[in-house]
Amino acid sequence: MIQSHDFFVNFGADFKTMHKLYFILLVIISLAISASAQDVNQQEEESNLYQQLFRQDGAGGNVRILQEKKLDEILLQFMEQGRKLGGIPCYWIRIYSGSSHSARDEAYETKARFLQKYEGIRNDVIYDDPNFKVYIGGYRSKSETLKLLNKIKRDFPTAFIVYDIIDFPVE
Repeated sequence: MIQSHDFFVNFGADFKTMHKLYFILLVIISLAISASAQDVNQQEEESNLYQQLFRQDGAGGNVRILQEKKLDEILLQFMEQGRKLGGIPCYWIRIYSGSSHSARDEAYETKARFLQKYEGIRNDVIYDDPNFKVYIGGYRSKSETLKLLNKIKRDFPTAFIVYDIIDFPVE
């Protein structure tokens, strides 16, 4: 026979357990809703990338940018030009180009000779039928590229600047 004292003790234990379960369920539901809200926010795209720079993200910080209105127009024109080109303007320096039977070996020898003297500079060996070519640099501005060209001209006297369009960086 169940005594009233035992009933309340068991009910109290079950009540505490149920209370914990409800709390855990509430936390799980809250986390799920929060995660789905973040996914929706991350998938939201704006057609104008420039506006994203000035959007407040709710992190609590404020950034104040003082600039001429003309700068906004110039930046938007530059971004539109990049969209039309399908990429970003880039400047390389070609230090070797050859199509002989030994051109591949000569290209890699030129690259090795370059790396012995100039570390940390991007370099690529490209096969552009029928030529092997060695490019260095990959700078966004021509002035940076000219500085590098002047620096290496003694070691690579036939080097010259090549303009290219590269793909937009993937984040």
